[in-house]
Amino acid sequence: MIKQNHKIRILIFGHKEFSQLVSSVLEEFEEQAECKVVDAIIGTIHEANTHINVFKPDLVISAGSNSAYLKTTLDVPVLSIPVTESDIVSAVLKASKVSNDIHLITYDDYSSLVSLLNTSTSVNITCHQYETAEDAKQRYQLAHLTSDNVVVGASLVCGLALLDNIKSFLIYSKESCRAVLKEAVVLGRKQRDSIHTKAIHKWLDEDSKTPILVVDNYTDVLTSNSAAKTEFAIDSNNKQEILDLLHSSQFADVSDGKCRLNETDWWFHKDTIKMTKSQFNVYQFYAQTPQIFQPKNAPTLDQPLIYKSKLMTDLIERTDLYANSPSHVLIIGESGTGKEMIAKRIHQKSQFSEGRFVAINCAAMPSELFEGELFGYVEGAFTGSKRGGKHGLLYEADNGVLFLDEVGELSLPQQAKLLRVIQEKTYRPIGSHKEFKVNLKVIAATNRPLATQVKQGLFRDDLYYRLNVLSINVPSLKERREDIENITQNKLMALNFGSLSEEVIQRLTQQLSPIFNAYDWPGNIRELENIVERLLVYCSAFQDVTSKRVSQLLTELAPELFEIKQIEQTGAIAKNEQELLNQAMTKFNGNKELVAQYLGISQTTLWRRLKRNNNNNQEGKHNA
Repeated sequence: MIKQNHKIRILIFGHKEFSQLVSSVLEEFEEQAECKVVDAIIGTIHEANTHINVFKPDLVISAGSNSAYLKTTLDVPVLSIPVTESDIVSAVLKASKVSNDIHLITYDDYSSLVSLLNTSTSVNITCHQYETAEDAKQRYQLAHLTSDNVVVGASLVCGLALLDNIKSFLIYSKESCRAVLKEAVVLGRKQRDSIHTKAIHKWLDEDSKTPILVVDNYTDVLTSNSAAKTEFAIDSNNKQEILDLLHSSQFADVSDGKCRLNETDWWFHKDTIKMTKSQFNVYQFYAQTPQIFQPKNAPTLDQPLIYKSKLMTDLIERTDLYANSPSHVLIIGESGTGKEMIAKRIHQKSQFSEGRFVAINCAAMPSELFEGELFGYVEGAFTGSKRGGKHGLLYEADNGVLFLDEVGELSLPQQAKLLRVIQEKTYRPIGSHKEFKVNLKVIAATNRPLATQVKQGLFRDDLYYRLNVLSINVPSLKERREDIENITQNKLMALNFGSLSEEVIQRLTQQLSPIFNAYDWPGNIRELENIVERLLVYCSAFQDVTSKRVSQLLTELAPELFEIKQIEQTGAIAKNEQELLNQAMTKFNGNKELVAQYLGISQTTLWRRLKRNNNNNQEGKHNA
């Protein structure tokens, strides 16, 4: 069953007997065509267009002079119902049973057939030919017909005879109606295809924003659409230059590539169309996104690495050594330890420093978007794809560094696609037919135990070994406590925005250091930065940075700094607490009120902890 809107729409103009005859066969075509019969003799173009504008047909069927008139006035195709000699003979035979005096009144000339019938039969046929509906009426009147006569002709003539009570026979048959409807269905489909093709051609030539160039390989004639004329400023002076470029080796034997035209960088795609006597190369162009390189000595807004511990000094030396190698690097460390800062240092010190540092948060990349974001795509690669296509992150990172943050979060299918890029150093944008080479250094970072994930089947071993050529283990903040004071001061300066003086910042650093040094920082530098920022908001607003006020603010803003772990207070933990208490007591000359405020605890809690530590010291001496 053909859907209603896919059926060919046929508008039929007829009159009385013809309308009835053609209507009798329409049921045979109801699955192929939607037909409407207008029972009228069309006298003006306005009358015809009124019906056409309402029904919107693919084509029109009519007959005789009506058809001839419509063909000269309508924009839609018009088919005339055919009248064969067999139809005439059949109608004459029917008429001869009523009377031998027959008047044949028609639009077409049948004089030769009439002459043959008059000589070979006993009937007397008088032939009348007309050109228009009005002419038909005049011919009918001039015939001076009586009831002894019989009329053979089109529906208009038969209608006139009926008014005069003269017997008449229609020259059309059901077979001729079927024939014209079959032809109409075929022609209607071709007409629709032609309209659709013209619409596509118009869009490509006039409306499309994609520049298109077509070169006839036999005549070397260049044709361009409107977008190409605009983008490439094509005129009679530079046509040959463009042809020479298209014939160059840059465009030879490739279907996809890059080029520069009219001071703009483009992707291009080439297709070859072969016809019977012609062959054409069709070039489509898509603007490249400008690739912006950061100068080697350009200032950076990133915070510098702050350290003085030997642990970090050794790590930085190893980082700079790895930067000199083109090999990939795997950075391992807890969240918030500064893995991306280490990766950026490698980039800045490496041979890839003039390229871009392109970071991907693998944990935030949905699987269905991963390939498009990484490889990019050409225009029309999928529904909803951006006009002109899109460059992927690999394109952006070419000659630079691709940083894969949280690489352990990649799914196995994503890992397989990434592995191929690292191994082959090529990639193919979605929808493209060409592989593109890429030269870059891959730095991956993770806070997960990848070796364990490999054993569990959650991470590909081949990708792990490709990434883990060189590895760096970034220590947690609690492993480098000697750096905490300098990091605290740096964050206070960076987040201050001029609200507090350097003297106040220095005093805040001294007040915060013993408290920060006693904390284990599970969130590492990121957590420290967060607490400093919270504290500065209040200090900047009230300009109150006394020890008492800072201790109170920390108790409210970061109570986790003062939580006592519910474990036996022995070993390193007890030692850290005792050192903190001793430092505070020394700082405030044994003033327990100031020490309690400084530590952000009550005097009762301070007294209890001093007593417990004193007892631990006594037990230690006794055991010794």
